[in-house]
Amino acid sequence: MAKVKKADEMAVEWTSGGSYAVRFADDAFGEGAQALASLLKEITGSDEPRMMLVADSNVVQRSAGLGMKIGKFVQTTGVRLAGAPVVIAGGEKLKSDFHQSLQKMLTAAVEARVGAKDAMVVIGGGTVTDVASYVAVQTRGGLPVVRIPTTVAAMVDGAFAECASLNLAGVKDAIRIPCRPAGVVIDTTFATTVLDGVWRGGLGEMIRYAATKDAALFKRLVKSVAALKDRNAGLLSEFVRATVESRVKKGGSDVGLWCASRLETMSSYKLPHGYATPIAMCIDCAYAVERGLMTEDDQELVCRTLAESGALDGLSHSLYLLDQPDSILRGLDAWRLTTGGEAITIPAGIGKTVVEEHPDRAVFDKVVKCFRAASRESEERSDED
Repeated sequence: MAKVKKADEMAVEWTSGGSYAVRFADDAFGEGAQALASLLKEITGSDEPRMMLVADSNVVQRSAGLGMKIGKFVQTTGVRLAGAPVVIAGGEKLKSDFHQSLQKMLTAAVEARVGAKDAMVVIGGGTVTDVASYVAVQTRGGLPVVRIPTTVAAMVDGAFAECASLNLAGVKDAIRIPCRPAGVVIDTTFATTVLDGVWRGGLGEMIRYAATKDAALFKRLVKSVAALKDRNAGLLSEFVRATVESRVKKGGSDVGLWCASRLETMSSYKLPHGYATPIAMCIDCAYAVERGLMTEDDQELVCRTLAESGALDGLSHSLYLLDQPDSILRGLDAWRLTTGGEAITIPAGIGKTVVEEHPDRAVFDKVVKCFRAASRESEERSDED
């Protein structure tokens, strides 16, 4: 049996003493692929592990021959399927569908007699991963979950979430349960099937991370942003790996998340997470400048890079949200309810952050209004051209 190269594997550790493997694969279900099969065998302690497979319908539809590949994978690796694969539609509304998808997966798990010695494998973007992970926590007291992210944003961020979340009563991620993955397998070929907006939103997630955690990586992204926007697959693979490697060493970044979650909720989830986060990043950068924690040059560079990547393409359709600064600032209240405190993390220069223990709402109100005015002027100039 082929072995996984050490260069294609790393481990994510957390403070309570646990860890899980992250593996890279050129074709996770292709002939000779071992990253997933060996991981499942290690997790379950069986040479013939059973997996409950959950897949994003968008991925299934856009990945030619995926079903046949999975079938052959099962036949040749010793991995067994626990029941028929469960296919569900992705998108943020999945987390707000009154638990219909949740119930579908729970029923499938019980009917397939999935237990603690089995594993759930999730193929999809962040929302599918969220809901499926929630199901895994609830089934038989908890199933190990292997996440195979299929969007750029999920590859560099969502797949590493330590909680599984659902939306309720108009509040994003109102229901949260601790859920660390048992493993993550990253196959960047899945990203080549996504729509342009999803691709660009993922680039925004990479830029947000690098701008707040890794100055050297950000510098490289600035130089390569045009090629990445044009969907250079090889370059994307390189930067996904670099971002994940940096994340494993330095941890994740929550800059802008308080605001992005609120913008998504205000739009009734018409504004996708990939487009909400770059807008929120620009707002937090403007706040940092007002507070004297970030230079205007650094702010301009971050926002320009986000724009050049296409990650700010959702801004023109979201200007009405910026007309409601009071509503946006309720995101600070939601963040406090989630974290137990007022503190948020904001940029403090490229690759640096500081914790703002008591965010100044008056300053945020000012920067939202200024950002709204500047965005409107830019939109009007574009219309004239």
